[in-house]
Amino acid sequence: FTQTNDYEAVVSTQSTGVSKKNKKAWRKHTDIADVEKFLEDKLREERTGGKPSEKKDKDLFYIDKTDIFETTKTKLENMKCHSELQIDTRVAPITGYSGPSKKKKKKKKCAPAAPMDIIIDQPKTESKIYDLWAQGSVAPKKTPDPCLRGAVVKAPEYKSSDTNVTAIELPHPGASYNPTFSDHQDLLKKANEIEVKREKDNLKAKRDAAPPIKITEADYLREMSIGLNGDDASEAEEEVTENEVTCQITCDRKDRKTRAQRNREKLEKLKAEELAEGKAAKQLSHQLRRIKAIKKEIRAESAAVEEVTKVRQAKKKANEVRPGKYGPGKLPVEQPDFLLPEEISSSLRKLVSPANPIQDRFANMQKRNMVEIRKQVVPHRKYALKYVEKWRRKLPEELKELTKMKTKKKKKAIKMSE
Repeated sequence: FTQTNDYEAVVSTQSTGVSKKNKKAWRKHTDIADVEKFLEDKLREERTGGKPSEKKDKDLFYIDKTDIFETTKTKLENMKCHSELQIDTRVAPITGYSGPSKKKKKKKKCAPAAPMDIIIDQPKTESKIYDLWAQGSVAPKKTPDPCLRGAVVKAPEYKSSDTNVTAIELPHPGASYNPTFSDHQDLLKKANEIEVKREKDNLKAKRDAAPPIKITEADYLREMSIGLNGDDASEAEEEVTENEVTCQITCDRKDRKTRAQRNREKLEKLKAEELAEGKAAKQLSHQLRRIKAIKKEIRAESAAVEEVTKVRQAKKKANEVRPGKYGPGKLPVEQPDFLLPEEISSSLRKLVSPANPIQDRFANMQKRNMVEIRKQVVPHRKYALKYVEKWRRKLPEELKELTKMKTKKKKKAIKMSE
Protein backbone atom coordinates (compact mmCIF):
# COMPACT_ATOMS: atom_id res chain seq x y z
CA PHE A 1 0.00 0.00 0.00
CA THR A 2 1.11 3.58 -0.66
CA GLN A 3 -0.25 6.79 0.86
CA THR A 4 -1.38 9.55 -1.47
CA ASN A 5 -1.86 13.26 -0.67
CA ASP A 6 -5.55 12.65 0.07
CA TYR A 7 -4.71 9.77 2.44
CA GLU A 8 -6.23 7.23 0.12
CA ALA A 9 -4.93 3.70 0.37
CA VAL A 10 -4.12 2.12 -3.01
CA VAL A 11 -2.55 -1.20 -3.86
CA SER A 12 1.11 -0.85 -4.81
CA THR A 13 2.47 -2.87 -7.67
CA GLN A 14 5.51 -4.48 -6.14
CA SER A 15 7.55 -7.02 -8.05
CA THR A 16 8.24 -9.63 -5.44
CA GLY A 17 9.40 -13.11 -6.27
CA VAL A 18 8.12 -14.79 -3.13
CA SER A 19 5.18 -17.10 -2.61
CA LYS A 20 2.07 -15.75 -0.88
CA LYS A 21 -0.09 -18.83 -0.98
CA ASN A 22 -1.09 -18.70 2.73
CA LYS A 23 -1.66 -16.06 5.40
CA LYS A 24 1.64 -16.67 7.16
CA ALA A 25 3.67 -16.01 4.00
CA TRP A 26 1.45 -13.03 3.14
CA ARG A 27 2.12 -11.40 6.57
CA LYS A 28 5.82 -12.14 6.31
CA HIS A 29 6.47 -10.71 2.81
CA THR A 30 4.06 -7.73 2.82
CA ASP A 31 5.29 -4.21 3.68
CA ILE A 32 2.73 -2.43 5.90
CA ALA A 33 4.89 0.54 7.04
CA ASP A 34 2.83 2.98 4.92
CA VAL A 35 -0.41 1.74 6.46
CA GLU A 36 0.93 2.17 10.02
CA LYS A 37 2.11 5.69 9.20
CA PHE A 38 -1.31 6.57 7.78
CA LEU A 39 -3.06 5.29 10.89
CA GLU A 40 -0.70 7.22 13.17
CA ASP A 41 -1.41 10.45 11.29
CA LYS A 42 -5.14 9.80 11.63
CA LEU A 43 -4.85 9.28 15.41
CA ARG A 44 -2.77 12.46 15.78
CA GLU A 45 -5.40 14.47 13.90
CA GLU A 46 -8.17 13.08 16.12
CA ARG A 47 -6.20 14.05 19.25
CA THR A 48 -5.36 17.60 18.03
CA GLY A 49 -8.84 18.33 16.64
CA GLY A 50 -8.26 18.03 12.89
CA LYS A 51 -5.69 18.86 10.22
CA PRO A 52 -3.48 21.89 10.94
CA SER A 53 -3.98 23.09 7.35
CA GLU A 54 -7.75 23.28 7.85
CA LYS A 55 -7.60 25.17 11.19
CA LYS A 56 -7.86 28.94 11.57
CA ASP A 57 -5.07 31.19 12.91
CA LYS A 58 -6.91 31.96 16.15
CA ASP A 59 -7.01 28.23 16.91
CA LEU A 60 -3.30 27.79 16.31
CA PHE A 61 -1.81 30.97 17.85
CA TYR A 62 -2.57 33.35 20.75
CA ILE A 63 -1.17 36.77 21.78
CA ASP A 64 0.89 36.85 25.01
CA LYS A 65 -0.01 40.11 26.79
CA THR A 66 2.20 39.57 29.89
CA ASP A 67 5.17 41.93 30.51
CA ILE A 68 8.41 40.03 29.92
CA PHE A 69 10.53 42.59 31.84
CA GLU A 70 8.25 42.74 34.90
CA THR A 71 10.48 42.19 38.00
CA THR A 72 8.52 41.83 41.20
CA LYS A 73 10.02 41.19 44.62
CA THR A 74 8.97 37.53 44.65
CA LYS A 75 10.55 36.94 41.24
CA LEU A 76 13.86 38.44 42.41
CA GLU A 77 13.80 36.29 45.53
CA ASN A 78 13.17 33.15 43.56
CA MET A 79 15.96 33.87 41.08
CA LYS A 80 19.10 31.88 41.76
CA CYS A 81 21.46 34.75 40.90
CA HIS A 82 20.02 36.80 43.82
CA SER A 83 20.34 33.97 46.36
CA GLU A 84 23.82 35.19 47.37
CA LEU A 85 22.37 38.58 48.41
CA GLN A 86 19.98 37.02 50.90
CA ILE A 87 20.78 36.78 54.62
CA ASP A 88 22.57 33.63 55.69
CA THR A 89 21.06 32.38 58.97
CA ARG A 90 24.17 30.37 59.78
CA VAL A 91 26.27 33.55 60.24
CA ALA A 92 25.51 36.05 62.99
CA PRO A 93 24.80 39.56 61.66
CA ILE A 94 27.39 42.32 62.25
CA THR A 95 25.94 45.09 64.38
CA GLY A 96 27.59 48.37 65.26
CA TYR A 97 26.80 51.44 67.33
CA SER A 98 24.52 53.71 65.33
CA GLY A 99 24.12 56.46 67.94
CA PRO A 100 21.07 57.59 69.81
CA SER A 101 17.81 57.20 67.95
CA LYS A 102 16.20 60.50 66.96
CA LYS A 103 12.72 59.07 67.12
CA LYS A 104 10.71 60.17 70.08
CA LYS A 105 9.66 57.45 72.44
CA LYS A 106 5.94 57.05 72.70
CA LYS A 107 4.61 57.20 76.20
CA LYS A 108 2.62 54.17 77.26
CA LYS A 109 -0.95 55.00 78.02
CA CYS A 110 -2.16 53.91 81.43
CA ALA A 111 -5.21 51.72 81.68
CA PRO A 112 -8.40 53.61 82.53
CA ALA A 113 -9.22 53.73 86.19
CA ALA A 114 -11.72 51.15 87.28
CA PRO A 115 -14.89 52.33 89.01
CA MET A 116 -15.03 52.31 92.81
CA ASP A 117 -17.64 49.62 93.12
CA ILE A 118 -15.42 47.13 91.20
CA ILE A 119 -12.41 47.93 93.42
CA ILE A 120 -14.45 47.42 96.57
CA ASP A 121 -15.82 44.08 95.40
CA GLN A 122 -12.35 42.61 94.72
CA PRO A 123 -11.10 40.31 97.56
CA LYS A 124 -8.10 41.57 99.48
CA THR A 125 -5.02 39.32 99.53
CA GLU A 126 -3.87 38.97 103.12
CA SER A 127 -0.08 39.18 103.52
CA LYS A 128 1.10 36.71 106.16
CA ILE A 129 4.27 37.30 108.14
CA TYR A 130 6.24 34.17 109.13
CA ASP A 131 9.71 33.37 110.40
CA LEU A 132 11.81 31.94 107.56
CA TRP A 133 14.33 30.22 109.88
CA ALA A 134 11.89 28.87 112.44
CA GLN A 135 11.39 25.10 112.74
CA GLY A 136 8.31 23.76 111.01
CA SER A 137 7.57 27.06 109.26
CA VAL A 138 5.99 26.66 105.82
CA ALA A 139 5.93 29.47 103.27
CA PRO A 140 2.51 30.33 101.81
CA LYS A 141 1.93 28.66 98.47
CA LYS A 142 1.58 30.98 95.50
CA THR A 143 -1.06 30.22 92.92
CA PRO A 144 0.68 29.55 89.58
CA ASP A 145 -0.02 31.94 86.75
CA PRO A 146 -1.90 30.08 83.99
CA CYS A 147 -0.23 32.24 81.31
CA LEU A 148 3.29 31.26 82.37
CA ARG A 149 5.04 28.02 81.64
CA GLY A 150 4.78 25.31 84.30
CA ALA A 151 7.56 24.56 86.75
CA VAL A 152 10.25 22.13 85.61
CA VAL A 153 9.90 18.78 87.36
CA LYS A 154 13.25 17.50 88.54
CA ALA A 155 14.12 14.05 87.24
CA PRO A 156 14.31 11.35 89.93
CA GLU A 157 17.78 10.43 91.06
CA TYR A 158 19.22 7.06 90.07
CA LYS A 159 18.83 4.52 92.83
CA SER A 160 21.82 2.29 93.07
CA SER A 161 19.99 -0.21 95.27
CA ASP A 162 16.35 -0.84 96.13
CA THR A 163 16.96 -3.20 99.07
CA ASN A 164 17.70 -2.80 102.75
CA VAL A 165 21.04 -4.59 102.40
CA THR A 166 24.04 -2.42 103.24
CA ALA A 167 27.02 -2.09 100.93
CA ILE A 168 29.34 -3.61 103.55
CA GLU A 169 27.74 -6.31 105.68
CA LEU A 170 29.19 -6.97 109.08
CA PRO A 171 30.44 -10.56 109.43
CA HIS A 172 29.45 -12.90 112.23
CA PRO A 173 31.40 -12.33 115.49
CA GLY A 174 32.58 -15.95 115.34
CA ALA A 175 34.43 -15.24 112.05
CA SER A 176 36.99 -12.93 113.69
CA TYR A 177 40.64 -13.94 114.04
CA ASN A 178 40.30 -14.41 117.83
CA PRO A 179 36.60 -15.13 118.58
CA THR A 180 35.06 -16.17 121.85
CA PHE A 181 34.08 -19.80 122.34
CA SER A 182 30.31 -19.12 122.30
CA ASP A 183 30.45 -16.98 119.12
CA HIS A 184 32.57 -19.57 117.31
CA GLN A 185 30.24 -22.42 118.31
CA ASP A 186 27.23 -20.39 117.16
CA LEU A 187 28.83 -19.86 113.73
CA LEU A 188 29.67 -23.56 113.40
CA LYS A 189 26.09 -24.44 114.34
CA LYS A 190 24.67 -22.21 111.60
CA ALA A 191 27.05 -23.65 108.99
CA ASN A 192 26.12 -27.18 110.08
CA GLU A 193 22.38 -26.45 109.78
CA ILE A 194 22.82 -25.15 106.22
CA GLU A 195 24.86 -28.20 105.21
CA VAL A 196 22.35 -30.65 106.79
CA LYS A 197 19.46 -28.98 104.97
CA ARG A 198 21.32 -29.21 101.67
CA GLU A 199 21.97 -32.94 102.15
CA LYS A 200 18.32 -33.54 103.04
CA ASP A 201 17.18 -31.79 99.87
CA ASN A 202 19.53 -33.93 97.76
CA LEU A 203 18.29 -37.14 99.40
CA LYS A 204 14.65 -36.07 98.91
CA ALA A 205 15.25 -35.36 95.22
CA LYS A 206 16.78 -38.82 94.76
CA ARG A 207 13.99 -40.48 96.74
CA ASP A 208 11.23 -38.71 94.84
CA ALA A 209 12.71 -39.65 91.49
CA ALA A 210 10.92 -42.56 89.80
CA PRO A 211 12.79 -45.86 90.38
CA PRO A 212 13.89 -47.80 87.29
CA ILE A 213 11.37 -50.40 86.11
CA LYS A 214 12.80 -53.92 86.43
CA ILE A 215 11.20 -56.47 84.07
CA THR A 216 11.90 -60.13 84.74
CA GLU A 217 11.99 -62.84 82.08
CA ALA A 218 8.74 -64.39 83.34
CA ASP A 219 6.90 -61.05 83.10
CA TYR A 220 8.21 -60.54 79.57
CA LEU A 221 7.04 -63.99 78.45
CA ARG A 222 3.60 -63.48 80.05
CA GLU A 223 3.10 -60.12 78.29
CA MET A 224 4.25 -61.40 74.92
CA SER A 225 2.05 -64.55 75.10
CA ILE A 226 -1.20 -62.61 75.65
CA GLY A 227 -3.73 -63.47 72.90
CA LEU A 228 -1.94 -66.59 71.67
CA ASN A 229 -4.15 -69.03 73.66
CA GLY A 230 -7.89 -69.43 72.90
CA ASP A 231 -9.11 -69.23 76.53
CA ASP A 232 -9.46 -65.48 76.55
CA ALA A 233 -11.52 -65.47 73.34
CA SER A 234 -13.95 -68.10 74.68
CA GLU A 235 -14.47 -66.16 77.93
CA ALA A 236 -15.23 -62.98 75.99
CA GLU A 237 -17.82 -64.84 73.82
CA GLU A 238 -19.56 -66.23 76.93
CA GLU A 239 -19.86 -62.73 78.43
CA VAL A 240 -21.41 -61.39 75.21
CA THR A 241 -24.01 -64.17 75.12
CA GLU A 242 -24.99 -63.58 78.77
CA ASN A 243 -25.51 -59.87 78.10
CA GLU A 244 -27.73 -60.65 75.08
CA VAL A 245 -29.91 -63.02 77.15
CA THR A 246 -30.44 -60.49 79.97
CA CYS A 247 -31.33 -57.77 77.45
CA GLN A 248 -33.93 -60.01 75.81
CA ILE A 249 -35.50 -60.87 79.18
CA THR A 250 -35.81 -57.22 80.23
CA CYS A 251 -37.09 -56.10 76.84
CA ASP A 252 -39.78 -58.81 76.61
CA ARG A 253 -41.32 -57.92 79.97
CA LYS A 254 -45.03 -57.09 79.47
CA ASP A 255 -46.31 -56.44 83.01
CA ARG A 256 -47.79 -52.91 83.44
CA LYS A 257 -48.80 -50.78 86.44
CA THR A 258 -52.44 -50.73 87.52
CA ARG A 259 -54.49 -47.58 87.97
CA ALA A 260 -54.37 -47.92 91.76
CA GLN A 261 -50.59 -48.06 91.69
CA ARG A 262 -50.39 -44.96 89.51
CA ASN A 263 -52.80 -43.05 91.82
CA ARG A 264 -50.79 -44.10 94.85
CA GLU A 265 -47.57 -42.79 93.22
CA LYS A 266 -49.27 -39.50 92.35
CA LEU A 267 -50.38 -38.99 95.99
CA GLU A 268 -46.90 -39.77 97.24
CA LYS A 269 -45.45 -37.22 94.81
CA LEU A 270 -47.88 -34.50 95.99
CA LYS A 271 -47.07 -35.24 99.63
CA ALA A 272 -43.32 -34.95 98.90
CA GLU A 273 -43.85 -31.55 97.19
CA GLU A 274 -45.90 -30.27 100.16
CA LEU A 275 -43.22 -31.40 102.59
CA ALA A 276 -40.54 -29.65 100.52
CA GLU A 277 -42.54 -26.37 100.45
CA GLY A 278 -43.10 -26.52 104.23
CA LYS A 279 -39.43 -27.19 104.81
CA ALA A 280 -38.43 -24.19 102.64
CA ALA A 281 -40.87 -21.89 104.50
CA LYS A 282 -39.55 -23.14 107.83
CA GLN A 283 -35.94 -22.45 106.76
CA LEU A 284 -36.88 -18.93 105.61
CA SER A 285 -38.53 -18.11 108.95
CA HIS A 286 -35.53 -19.54 110.77
CA GLN A 287 -33.17 -17.30 108.77
CA LEU A 288 -35.31 -14.24 109.53
CA ARG A 289 -35.04 -15.00 113.24
CA ARG A 290 -31.23 -15.32 113.11
CA ILE A 291 -30.45 -11.93 111.45
CA LYS A 292 -28.11 -11.03 114.31
CA ALA A 293 -26.12 -14.23 113.83
CA ILE A 294 -25.88 -13.57 110.07
CA LYS A 295 -24.54 -10.04 110.72
CA LYS A 296 -21.99 -11.52 113.10
CA GLU A 297 -20.87 -14.01 110.42
CA ILE A 298 -20.54 -11.19 107.86
CA ARG A 299 -18.37 -9.18 110.26
CA ALA A 300 -16.17 -12.23 110.88
CA GLU A 301 -15.79 -12.80 107.13
CA SER A 302 -14.88 -9.15 106.50
CA ALA A 303 -12.31 -9.28 109.31
CA ALA A 304 -10.79 -12.43 107.80
CA VAL A 305 -10.62 -10.75 104.36
CA GLU A 306 -8.92 -7.70 105.89
CA GLU A 307 -6.32 -9.91 107.56
CA VAL A 308 -5.63 -11.67 104.26
CA THR A 309 -5.23 -8.32 102.45
CA LYS A 310 -2.86 -7.08 105.16
CA VAL A 311 -0.71 -10.20 104.81
CA ARG A 312 -0.73 -9.83 101.01
CA GLN A 313 0.28 -6.16 101.19
CA ALA A 314 3.07 -6.99 103.66
CA LYS A 315 4.34 -9.67 101.26
CA LYS A 316 4.18 -7.18 98.37
CA LYS A 317 6.20 -4.60 100.32
CA ALA A 318 8.72 -7.25 101.34
CA ASN A 319 9.00 -8.35 97.70
CA GLU A 320 9.78 -4.78 96.60
CA VAL A 321 12.93 -4.76 98.75
CA ARG A 322 13.68 -8.45 98.30
CA PRO A 323 17.33 -9.11 97.46
CA GLY A 324 18.00 -10.91 94.21
CA LYS A 325 14.64 -10.29 92.53
CA TYR A 326 16.12 -9.53 89.09
CA GLY A 327 17.27 -12.15 86.66
CA PRO A 328 16.18 -15.70 85.78
CA GLY A 329 18.33 -17.35 88.45
CA LYS A 330 17.77 -17.69 92.18
CA LEU A 331 19.91 -16.14 94.89
CA PRO A 332 22.23 -18.90 96.11
CA VAL A 333 22.17 -19.82 99.77
CA GLU A 334 25.14 -18.07 101.32
CA GLN A 335 27.51 -20.36 103.18
CA PRO A 336 29.04 -18.48 106.15
CA ASP A 337 32.82 -18.29 106.21
CA PHE A 338 34.17 -20.15 109.20
CA LEU A 339 37.40 -21.68 110.51
CA LEU A 340 37.74 -24.90 112.41
CA PRO A 341 39.11 -24.76 115.97
CA GLU A 342 42.50 -26.11 114.76
CA GLU A 343 42.81 -23.34 112.13
CA ILE A 344 42.19 -20.41 114.52
CA SER A 345 45.29 -18.48 115.53
CA SER A 346 45.69 -15.47 117.78
CA SER A 347 48.10 -13.79 115.32
CA LEU A 348 46.91 -11.89 112.27
CA ARG A 349 50.05 -12.91 110.35
CA LYS A 350 49.20 -16.60 110.57
CA LEU A 351 45.54 -16.04 109.73
CA VAL A 352 44.34 -17.48 106.42
CA SER A 353 41.15 -15.82 105.23
CA PRO A 354 38.78 -18.28 103.50
CA ALA A 355 36.79 -15.46 101.88
CA ASN A 356 37.47 -14.12 98.39
CA PRO A 357 36.97 -10.31 98.25
CA ILE A 358 35.95 -10.31 94.55
CA GLN A 359 33.32 -13.01 95.06
CA ASP A 360 32.13 -11.27 98.22
CA ARG A 361 31.67 -7.92 96.38
CA PHE A 362 29.88 -9.59 93.46
CA ALA A 363 27.50 -11.48 95.76
CA ASN A 364 26.78 -8.25 97.65
CA MET A 365 25.91 -6.46 94.38
CA GLN A 366 23.52 -9.29 93.48
CA LYS A 367 21.87 -8.98 96.91
CA ARG A 368 21.41 -5.25 96.42
CA ASN A 369 19.82 -5.82 92.98
CA MET A 370 22.57 -3.99 91.15
CA VAL A 371 23.55 -7.08 89.13
CA GLU A 372 20.99 -9.60 87.87
CA ILE A 373 21.32 -13.21 88.91
CA ARG A 374 21.95 -15.38 85.88
CA LYS A 375 21.96 -19.10 85.37
CA GLN A 376 25.27 -20.82 84.83
CA VAL A 377 25.96 -21.26 81.13
CA VAL A 378 26.82 -24.90 80.48
CA PRO A 379 28.82 -25.62 77.30
CA HIS A 380 26.40 -27.03 74.74
CA ARG A 381 25.93 -27.32 71.00
CA LYS A 382 23.26 -25.32 69.25
CA TYR A 383 22.73 -28.07 66.68
CA ALA A 384 23.42 -31.78 67.09
CA LEU A 385 26.34 -33.27 65.24
CA LYS A 386 25.42 -34.94 61.99
CA TYR A 387 27.23 -38.19 61.18
CA VAL A 388 27.57 -38.97 57.48
CA GLU A 389 28.98 -42.20 56.09
CA LYS A 390 31.79 -41.77 53.58
CA TRP A 391 31.10 -42.61 49.95
CA ARG A 392 33.86 -45.23 49.97
CA ARG A 393 31.98 -47.29 52.54
CA LYS A 394 28.81 -47.18 50.49
CA LEU A 395 30.53 -48.66 47.39
CA PRO A 396 30.60 -52.45 46.84
CA GLU A 397 33.68 -54.49 47.70
CA GLU A 398 34.92 -54.81 44.09
CA LEU A 399 34.99 -51.04 43.61
CA LYS A 400 36.79 -50.69 46.94
CA GLU A 401 39.55 -53.01 45.71
CA LEU A 402 39.83 -51.02 42.49
CA THR A 403 40.20 -47.73 44.34
CA LYS A 404 42.84 -49.27 46.62
CA MET A 405 44.80 -50.51 43.60
CA LYS A 406 44.70 -47.06 42.04
CA THR A 407 46.01 -45.40 45.17
CA LYS A 408 48.85 -47.99 45.41
CA LYS A 409 49.85 -47.39 41.77
CA LYS A 410 49.91 -43.63 42.36
CA LYS A 411 52.14 -44.05 45.41
CA LYS A 412 54.55 -46.32 43.46
CA ALA A 413 54.72 -43.83 40.60
CA ILE A 414 55.54 -41.02 43.03
CA LYS A 415 58.31 -43.09 44.66
CA MET A 416 59.82 -44.02 41.26
CA SER A 417 59.86 -40.39 40.17
CA GLU A 418 61.64 -39.38 43.40
